[in-house]
Amino acid sequence: MFKKIAGLLAVAAAAFVSTAGLSASAEEVFLRSNHSGKYVSRTNGMLAATAASSGQALKLDMVRLDGDKVAFRVVSDSSFVRAGVGSGTFLAGGSPHIRGWETFRLISLGGMAHALKSEQNGKLVRAGVGQGSLLAAVSDGKPRAWEIFDIVPARAVQGNSGGRAAVSNAVRGSWRILKVAAIQSGHLTTLSDALSDGTRIDIAAGGSMSANVGCNRITASIAQSGGSWQASSPIQTKMLCPDQAVMSIERSFTAALPAATQITKSGPDLMLKNASGETILVLRKR
Repeated sequence: MFKKIAGLLAVAAAAFVSTAGLSASAEEVFLRSNHSGKYVSRTNGMLAATAASSGQALKLDMVRLDGDKVAFRVVSDSSFVRAGVGSGTFLAGGSPHIRGWETFRLISLGGMAHALKSEQNGKLVRAGVGQGSLLAAVSDGKPRAWEIFDIVPARAVQGNSGGRAAVSNAVRGSWRILKVAAIQSGHLTTLSDALSDGTRIDIAAGGSMSANVGCNRITASIAQSGGSWQASSPIQTKMLCPDQAVMSIERSFTAALPAATQITKSGPDLMLKNASGETILVLRKR
């Protein structure tokens, strides 16, 4: 009898998560499909990557649990996101608690890019399932295009968090690439004057970045505070650049941007470093 009661209490404890202390371990975020560039919104209760901007997206509290486990709480109604809805294991809001289907393993892929794995069935969350780009925990293997999401801090979007900018005055503006870690060797390489002048990186106060290094248009989202730097995996057009040097710079830049975790300013230059403290990108004010 006592064992049965203890078991019931254990189940109840696992099923119940007090929301009183969650705010200290939660961060307001938006989810965005890294593949399509669309933000995750809610349609008829189901989560789908359909919103063109964060203003149309579903704002979530990302609640840190043990280790690499997280849960997502819908800010507007304080319900939790649940996988396993219906036979297709779709994601939806509305759950009052955190159990297996509401728990996800967070897999970091560099910068803002992450994959999410359902703790309940061990499947990766995929966008673009069925009609309407619905999210569902259905994929096996390594995360690929539709299984990769940018976790965008709400503070990285202009107009959120009391209107605070995502980047400081020192970072916003127009830049050119002075040096970049070559993707082939990893060595920091100085661009020729002609190649450097052909690059342009525009960073807005809200953290949106658009760039062109001579061929494709590149976009990303940036969050910067003091010496910390976080950038989403870049999204770019798919033109084949006839100039191989330009192509190499482009590939090196798109690899370095999300790999950087630290930023310092030296005169007219921004110096971006990776987690090991190595300088991998130097931008100069235009």
